[in-house]
Amino acid sequence: MGKLFLISGNEDFTVKERAYELIVSLCGENPEENTGLEIIRGDDDSEKFGPVLERFLAALETPPFLSPEKYVWLKHFNKFEDALGEASTKKKKSRIDLISDFLREGLPKELTVVIDGTGLDRRKAFFKLCEKLAKESGGALEWHEKADPKMKGYLQQLHRKVREMISQYDKRIDEQGASFLAETIGGDAARLKTEIEKLVSYAGTNNQITLEDCLTICSRSTETLAWEFSSALASKNAPKALSMIPSILETLEQESGSSGGRGELVLIAVTNSEFKNLLLAKCESERFSIPFRANADYFYNLFESRKGAENNSSFFSQHPFRAFKQWENSTRFTDEEISRALGAIFTANKQMVTGGDMRLALENLVIKIAGT
Repeated sequence: MGKLFLISGNEDFTVKERAYELIVSLCGENPEENTGLEIIRGDDDSEKFGPVLERFLAALETPPFLSPEKYVWLKHFNKFEDALGEASTKKKKSRIDLISDFLREGLPKELTVVIDGTGLDRRKAFFKLCEKLAKESGGALEWHEKADPKMKGYLQQLHRKVREMISQYDKRIDEQGASFLAETIGGDAARLKTEIEKLVSYAGTNNQITLEDCLTICSRSTETLAWEFSSALASKNAPKALSMIPSILETLEQESGSSGGRGELVLIAVTNSEFKNLLLAKCESERFSIPFRANADYFYNLFESRKGAENNSSFFSQHPFRAFKQWENSTRFTDEEISRALGAIFTANKQMVTGGDMRLALENLVIKIAGT
């Protein structure tokens, strides 16, 4: 029996990347030159799904030519919704049903089928058939979902993804570096891959990638600068926060054209979020009686003990080390200082959006929160 591989989900970049990696593993470094491979392009927006699936079915039914094996790749098919919605009757079956009939009969032993593309509904019979056949044939099914910012454990999921991607290069990343990448890049898989490749190259023979490496090598954007700036304020490192203001202003000016001049809102939003997290950390510290001299291990154990517990707090939806660093920074501030910091952030935001002096607004923010 031949093999069936299906790669889908809603993370377009990862689906396409994994599909190409699979084809290379099956057909060699230059798959297009493999005479046993037939590629059916499925991402031409000017072409409807019908002709694409008809060519795919014809390729499946055609025996190998000038090669003992045959590989058929339905490449980047992005019309699953339309295809699955096509009417099907006994007299005239839909294209999906015709393909399903072919698959049910069992793939010829010389045939390997690869299907990739986004938009496939896992509730549909076609997905369930492919899932069953992929397992029975010795093929594989991969499903790649974008991380949902509203989902519980969103940052933990991103944190884990960062570490998994870096481990593919036989390297590790420290917890702060992983938090930096997760929080500044988020679910942008293409950008995350680019930044990780840069970090791996920069690390060279070093097995450990650090936060310092990330701050040195990763592209400077409003998001990355906002993360570093808010972290400096949260740790009451006024000299560092003040030293960053020129580069922040330069980046905001450079990005003003593409972002509509609202980069300062990103800066304030990230800073505001950081101090709301410090306030939350203070509340959870009281709630769980976290000892003043707690260390990172204490938080790993605390988070482990809370697994499966009913908890609406976002504090436990993040990585334990990130929560530890927030709690550690929260101990630097009294309740009154946290309140004043949030007020200072509001004032700085008002100055920025009403056309006030950006440098002065940022300098006053640093002084009011972190002192001099």
